[in-house]
Amino acid sequence: MTNNTLGLDRLIYEFEHPSVEFSPIPFWFWNDTLAEDEISRQIHAFKQKGVDGFVIHPRIGLDPEITYMGERWLHFVRYAVELAASLNMKVILYDEAMYPSGSCGGQVVAENPDFCAKGLKMTESPELAEGEELIATVEHDGLPRYFILTPTRGVIRGTYYGQDETDPGAPPAADLLNPKSVATFIRLTHEKYYASLSEHFGKTVIAIFTDEPNLQGCLGVKGLISWTGDFLVDFLATGYTVEHLPALFDSTAKEAAAVREAYERAVFARMNRVYYGQIATWCRAHGIALTGHPARSDDIYLLSHFDIPCQDIVWRVVYPGEPTNIIGQHSTMGKCASDSARHRGKRRNGNECFGVCGHRDDPYAFDRADMKWYVDWLFARGCNLIIPHAFYYSVRGPRRNERPPQVGMHGSFWDEYGEITDYIKRCSALNTDSVNITDIAILCAERDLPDRPARALYENQIEFNYLERSLLDEVVLRDGAAHIASQSYRVIITDGTTDRRSASFLAAFRAAGGSVIHYSDYAEDEEAYLTKLRRLSQTLTDIDHHKDLRLTHVRKYGVDILFLSNEGEETITTTIREPILEIWDSEKGIRTPHIGTSLTLTLAPRQSVHLILK
Repeated sequence: MTNNTLGLDRLIYEFEHPSVEFSPIPFWFWNDTLAEDEISRQIHAFKQKGVDGFVIHPRIGLDPEITYMGERWLHFVRYAVELAASLNMKVILYDEAMYPSGSCGGQVVAENPDFCAKGLKMTESPELAEGEELIATVEHDGLPRYFILTPTRGVIRGTYYGQDETDPGAPPAADLLNPKSVATFIRLTHEKYYASLSEHFGKTVIAIFTDEPNLQGCLGVKGLISWTGDFLVDFLATGYTVEHLPALFDSTAKEAAAVREAYERAVFARMNRVYYGQIATWCRAHGIALTGHPARSDDIYLLSHFDIPCQDIVWRVVYPGEPTNIIGQHSTMGKCASDSARHRGKRRNGNECFGVCGHRDDPYAFDRADMKWYVDWLFARGCNLIIPHAFYYSVRGPRRNERPPQVGMHGSFWDEYGEITDYIKRCSALNTDSVNITDIAILCAERDLPDRPARALYENQIEFNYLERSLLDEVVLRDGAAHIASQSYRVIITDGTTDRRSASFLAAFRAAGGSVIHYSDYAEDEEAYLTKLRRLSQTLTDIDHHKDLRLTHVRKYGVDILFLSNEGEETITTTIREPILEIWDSEKGIRTPHIGTSLTLTLAPRQSVHLILK
């Protein structure tokens, strides 16, 4: 532990003066007829409650007289941005006419129909429909099979009534694997925003948010795999040939699993280069950040180009009092974003949270305690940017029913929002510019972050981070540890599956003095797994364990800080045997001195605390 008076003074100042820099930045659904006076009224209401930024999000219900990215739309955006600038607020621009991103509300395909989303199908007939192209012919099971590039017919959710994904007027999705299609999207969206707002870029406008781009669009033709016109070159670069194409459709074909994995890696690489890479390059050239999130909760590789990597809690994929909090694909999303940021030296990471997270028996019900549970879930996993979903411009008529709950000024606890935003600012600040104190990493692939090895660590207050195998070339092995960015790991856990590159790395890590644990060797003996971890790790907190208690340990300005939160539905009592200097109630803004080498702490459900160590 450290005793750093100057660093502690800086922490105390930040705690007592919550900074606008760490404000929640909510999605603001522009979903009705827009007017300057109403935009102004709402922005001033946000500011009065300590909400010092917003994401302008076009949403279904928008007045059809306001053409997306047209003159009137850009007028209202400019009005909001200029008002935000005068109030020292920040704006993130959203890049789509609802979602998923990439088609500019169908304008990309309207400009060039060949830029529609495409997929590959395997057929027994060479007959081509309009817009289709024969890619290859391969003999399979003694018969010719034809591989045909075809439009997916996928769509996005539009901003006007009659344009939802199941409506006939839903906008067509664009081909996000085609660099020319993506360049058109940038020209129709990003370039127009810059032409209208250039003097605010890098000042009031800090980022552009891209939202779960979908390679095939929503509700497209079933049975296709994602493809584009020249993607065969990418597939062949994996070392497989056209003779292996049937394995992408027939799981019984020779080497099917390996071929499919190679294909998916090629798709990830293409998507990263063509879509995220192009947009990130544009954003950096124009002085702003790329933020947002990919489609899956564990798509960690696809976060590599994000300046502010994010994920999203939506549809109750994690839910208070349920095992999904630490089990399953979605349980990994918090650390997916934060660990991507840690290992790539990115200062902030975020989460678009609360969407469709109301109570199961009443989707509109969402109170302050619910919000507290979700933000604590994120803070315990390293998040430091909260993006509430959503503040509604209007709840008139059916707008109230579009992806509730509403968590802004039309909600039930708006009067208390100033206290909430101060809490979010304090916790976000403590998670920023800090180092996570752990020497344990769980090795992961491009996606499918291992949740089973992590569950026991969460339940026993053992810190860890996910380390991507795509980053292994960035790791330096020295003094018995693997060093990357500000993190150092002496123990690396695998789920038992490794590719050739990671196997070679792990062998070198062992040779350098590191320790490797294959979770598959301990899957039936959790206590042996924990015993070995406790023997090998040098960074564990001495604490009485509880399965619903979450702990994260960071060091900022040379000061060690523990954050503990109760994710369960019953009161927890635990004893921490560490030298504690102060107890911080970040929700109330109260600091309490502590004398002693241990502390017995009682946390009610949804209660949290920061402990400042000596």
